[in-house]
Amino acid sequence: MRILLVYPPISKQERYCSAIGNAGGNQIPLGVFYLAAYLRQNGHEVCVIDGEANRLTTPDVLRQSDAFRPQLLGISCTTVAFHRGLEVAEAFKQRRPALPIVLGGPHVSSNPAHAMSFAAFDYGIVGEGEMALLRLVEALESQRDVVSIAGLAHRENGELIVNGAAPQIESLDALPLPAYDLIPDLSIYAPPPCNYKRLPVANLITSRGCPNRCTFCDRSVFGRSLRQRSAENVAEEIRHLWSKYRVREIAFVDDTFTLRPRRIRSLFGILDAEGISFPWTCMSRVNSVDFDLLKFMRDHGCWHISFGIESGNQEILRRIKKNVSLEAVRRVIEACARLRIRTKGFFMVGHPGETLETIEQSIRLALELPLDDVVVTLNTPIPGSEQYRDAEEHGTLDQTDWSKFNYWRPVFVPTGLSQEELLAKHREFYRRFYFRPRILRRYLLSFLAPSGPRRFWALCRSLPFVLRKTGNHPAVS
Repeated sequence: MRILLVYPPISKQERYCSAIGNAGGNQIPLGVFYLAAYLRQNGHEVCVIDGEANRLTTPDVLRQSDAFRPQLLGISCTTVAFHRGLEVAEAFKQRRPALPIVLGGPHVSSNPAHAMSFAAFDYGIVGEGEMALLRLVEALESQRDVVSIAGLAHRENGELIVNGAAPQIESLDALPLPAYDLIPDLSIYAPPPCNYKRLPVANLITSRGCPNRCTFCDRSVFGRSLRQRSAENVAEEIRHLWSKYRVREIAFVDDTFTLRPRRIRSLFGILDAEGISFPWTCMSRVNSVDFDLLKFMRDHGCWHISFGIESGNQEILRRIKKNVSLEAVRRVIEACARLRIRTKGFFMVGHPGETLETIEQSIRLALELPLDDVVVTLNTPIPGSEQYRDAEEHGTLDQTDWSKFNYWRPVFVPTGLSQEELLAKHREFYRRFYFRPRILRRYLLSFLAPSGPRRFWALCRSLPFVLRKTGNHPAVS
């Protein structure tokens, strides 16, 4: 079959609901390109359209698909992009009513009843997508019944049927590498302006599943069981990107890249032997690294690590089941500073039980730590998370518009706080962190690098978000 896979055309303004989106980056939607590679490996012809990174509209997507004439359309959607995915599906249905349309991704996996309530979607894939989508394609191609396909959401006599989840792929090494050759121009993908040293940059994911229990996370696609690719398999992908696509920096985007240090040491041992070295970044938890591991990572190219800190209040951390201590946060961030590894702290405001004082504690912690950057979001109980299930016990949750579930709009307001207070503290957090001499000096120096003009322009366009102190904001309209 000819299969078209679409990542919906959502704009940065929509994703971040403010000018701060101008400082955002674009990551390769690896899930879509893994699906493309898996389908091709099994004999099907695939085309991928990334509407977000290419800044397309829905009519653009339709025009680009004309020459391919797909026999099946697959759309991958997060919750915030669901309205755009639906728009694409409805446009295709209007033009080609008989075209089977399949929805996959986090939103349908966590909330199939809502996602499949729209007639434009004929099928939904719940959970990990490769095997379920392939079995659906094979069934449609041979005109067999689909009722027994694990992981499939479908309708029978108007009633939604969700089959049991598809079995997880235990050996990730068995998957083909993402179909990078279907990306016309790799340069459209890059991290946020100050999150890379060299271009082109590629983002890699080396594991699936997260064993941690944070209440704000949805694990409905890959589950809680950690599955990791081998060091040899990851090295093969890096070798491929290095030689064929001239990639010169890697961003490891696993939820926690450092869960098994032995694999990191093995990976860079392989790359060292082949003379491949590059700057790289990753995401981690403060309880999964120590000084020796950090030093090894630094010595093998790691220059930036993002840590989920979330709050400066220990009781809040206990409530959200973060399972880290503020003491460990301080110890690890200070160790990174000694090793000259740059750090970014992820914080949230608006946790269950949050008060103005606990938000202030988070701000003070960020100012006390030798962090280089912060990303501060508004706590958003995503469908499939424990917080979503229990939201009404701790405040109010507005579910009238899924496009607002982007971590930058106060869809959840804890008891005792207001939307306006959350938005004000959110901006205050950014202003107090970034408008300090140490941080401003570093950013000014970064503009002298070869990619400096690109960074400067992106950051200037995001300034209205930080500078606005009062007045109406699209998040509350």
